Amino acid sequence: MIATIAYFVLVNKKENQTPSLPNRNEIRYPTIDESQLNDDLSSAVGIDYRNLRKCLAVKDFESANKETKSLFEKISSIDLDLMDPDPQNRKIPRIPCTDICTIDRLWVKYSEGRFGFSVQFMIWSDIYLRLYNEKKEFNRREKIESSEDELEFSANFDAMYKFYNIIGWNDSVNRIYQESAPEGHLPSLFWHHPFHYRTMVGVFHRLMSCRK
Repeated sequence: MIATIAYFVLVNKKENQTPSLPNRNEIRYPTIDESQLNDDLSSAVGIDYRNLRKCLAVKDFESANKETKSLFEKISSIDLDLMDPDPQNRKIPRIPCTDICTIDRLWVKYSEGRFGFSVQFMIWSDIYLRLYNEKKEFNRREKIESSEDELEFSANFDAMYKFYNIIGWNDSVNRIYQESAPEGHLPSLFWHHPFHYRTMVGVFHRLMSCRK
């Protein structure tokens, strides 16, 4: 659907041999003149976003994902290598709005609307709201008493696996760093784990509150 910058991939042409996946070291990304790029790279805490922009501009999504992880940890003080990155949910509300919006804006622009936290949020929120309404209607119809907290928890938990499936996060390891990846597939900062899922949803809400 999107073909702005082509990848140069070596293809094995030997007869009766299955073509191998491209070796990252054999991929050549085009050079760019950064002086021609016009982006708001604002940071409230002195972060330089030029390298992230460069990676995204040439469609080097693997490097962009690694850079995003590093930048996110700097602006949030959250260690994404921990099993439970923000157990008390104290750090997410302190993420600077300027910076989380800059990261998201760059991903959305250079993926032409396919990737970014806000893209992931739209996919997740559609799933969550549908499940929430279905469960609420079921409880009403069947006269089942349930608190709002219980209803939200149930819908949120069920939404996790549906969300992972739709964006192609079937495990914590394999990712597709190409434009052909499912919509919302990148950036991929969080593990396939309930604690990381909770942190991710918190980041979504933080971004949305910043955009109001």
